[in-house]
Amino acid sequence: MTDQRLGTEPIRRLFVSMTVPVVLQQLLMLLNNVVDRIWIAHIPDVGQLAFTASGVCVPIVYMIIALAELTGTGISSRVGLILGQGHHHQAERTLGSMMAFSILLAILTLLLVEVFCPELIRIFGGSPQTAAMAECYLRISTPGNAACIISSMLAPFLLVQGYSNEALFVIGSGIVINMILDPIFIFLFGWGIAGAAWATTVAEVTSAVVAIVMLARVGNLRIRMKLLSLDWRHIVPCLALGTAPMAMMLAETAQMGVYNQTLYHLAGDWGVGTMALVIMLHDFLFFPVRGMAYGSQPITSYNLGAGKWQRVWDNVKLLLAFTLVWSMMVCLLMMILTEPVVRLVVGDGPMVDYAVPMVRLSFVVFFVATVQFASQCTLQAMNRPVLTFWIGISRTLLLLVPFVWLLPRLLTDHADMGVFLAQPATDVVVGTVTVIILFKLLQNYKNIQNNKV
Repeated sequence: MTDQRLGTEPIRRLFVSMTVPVVLQQLLMLLNNVVDRIWIAHIPDVGQLAFTASGVCVPIVYMIIALAELTGTGISSRVGLILGQGHHHQAERTLGSMMAFSILLAILTLLLVEVFCPELIRIFGGSPQTAAMAECYLRISTPGNAACIISSMLAPFLLVQGYSNEALFVIGSGIVINMILDPIFIFLFGWGIAGAAWATTVAEVTSAVVAIVMLARVGNLRIRMKLLSLDWRHIVPCLALGTAPMAMMLAETAQMGVYNQTLYHLAGDWGVGTMALVIMLHDFLFFPVRGMAYGSQPITSYNLGAGKWQRVWDNVKLLLAFTLVWSMMVCLLMMILTEPVVRLVVGDGPMVDYAVPMVRLSFVVFFVATVQFASQCTLQAMNRPVLTFWIGISRTLLLLVPFVWLLPRLLTDHADMGVFLAQPATDVVVGTVTVIILFKLLQNYKNIQNNKV
């Protein structure tokens, strides 16, 4: 299997073969996160408070994931274009440079979180009841999350060569280990929330090691010691494409900080815990869309680099069609099955009655959010880093955060409900704008291609 199939294999078959492994990867990653949080929520006596404490850590973990997005997300698009143009040596130099950069970034991240851990917990909504548990979880899990920066950077080098199953194995190996170790460390060893953190660290470090071993065994791109250096000529183009998803993740970190601080004052720990639940469910039910969007990026970028317009268009149509079907099904099911889902995750307790209506409210326009995400990933694959950057930043800073401030003041009798309404309102505006931009850009590419013919 080589990268040449990206430009020759029938689009439907190629789309399935490239996206299904990444969808499964996303499922495993998010299922791992959900199972992890479910185990935490069922710790005897302190389960729902422990769940809330882990929710306080989510924005900080997202900051680290944002760095993984910076180093990993743009690589598929950049290297896909390079390989599509036939420059193998340049792609290999990019691998060596990005490897060196990712190691440095992981070390710096670990040091910063270790030094500023208490301050970060306080900023992102830690209360006297949850701060100690949150700090314990964060200090132990950060080395593993830092290792994720390396594995997330390496997996796209497998994917863009057509080795989607191997890329799945890189992430899946760590996830399976985490899911096995969670109940052992939390309940059998009696380590509680610290056990969940240790399981994460062991799993993520394992995943990084597997990624290095896998690249040494398959494909045409190799990690070569002589190329392991900070060559900014190869690093900067990848970071430029990764800046938009990083900005989106950092923006989500900022919005979660605003969420937690606002909800703690309006509804206490259960408000913070419910928002953590909403974010977790959104992330989990997003998994097919993320997988299809990321898996189809190499198809779009390669064929764009090769000048094959019709293949680009066919790929985008498939992505948007699958996205819309999945998200409409989710909207319907979450309106009907909200309470069973909430009880499955957090068990029985005082948070359930508060959480059910808020979770249902947050899924009203879920389909708009997914189509917006798929469209933005397509723009990224089309080598539009500045455009995707501004869409990501604008979503949070210009719309969502102001909505979090405004809507509670308009809904004075249900101020906390206004916080949960902010995201659906933002999704409608940003989703509409992003889809319009995407289709106008696709039309421009079509016109250029027709003129060449």
